[in-house]
Amino acid sequence: MGKSRRNSEMWKYLEQSGVLEHGSDEQIKAAKKSYRKKYMLAFKRQQRAAKPEYTVNFETHSGEHGRVKLAADKHNVSVSAFIRLAVLAYMEQRYIVPNARQIARLEQMLAECLNEIRTIVNAKEKWYWQREQKMEEIEKRIEKLEKQIDEVFRHPLLIADHDRQNKIA
Repeated sequence: MGKSRRNSEMWKYLEQSGVLEHGSDEQIKAAKKSYRKKYMLAFKRQQRAAKPEYTVNFETHSGEHGRVKLAADKHNVSVSAFIRLAVLAYMEQRYIVPNARQIARLEQMLAECLNEIRTIVNAKEKWYWQREQKMEEIEKRIEKLEKQIDEVFRHPLLIADHDRQNKIA
């Protein structure tokens, strides 16, 4: 651990400045503070170039902030994340999914259903009545999928229920 610490950029800076050999504890602390200040300045400058930031103000008395906050809560994201999603969705003319967890669950159920139907269809038939049996199995699976979709969208898990379910699993 000490070896990698001594090879850090800060230690190189301290060695180049000569403060490690000739400086007091206070001078070393001041040099470390100076290094961190220069490092953070360069880091923030690089971040601003790579990820520009914008300040947006919403009025509370007109209800703008409340409406934006409510929409962000509905989509289970922070206000700033919602604003970013909304702007990008508007520009790309696409819909913002209200609950990504529900959509992910739906995609999972559809994939499971498709796999089961493929298994049913690919099974070899020996007798004519086996085709009817396959059709009945597919119908049952689709009915089961309809019930699952109804459950996901009409009775979604609350965040607390979802967290509890994940802890159990």
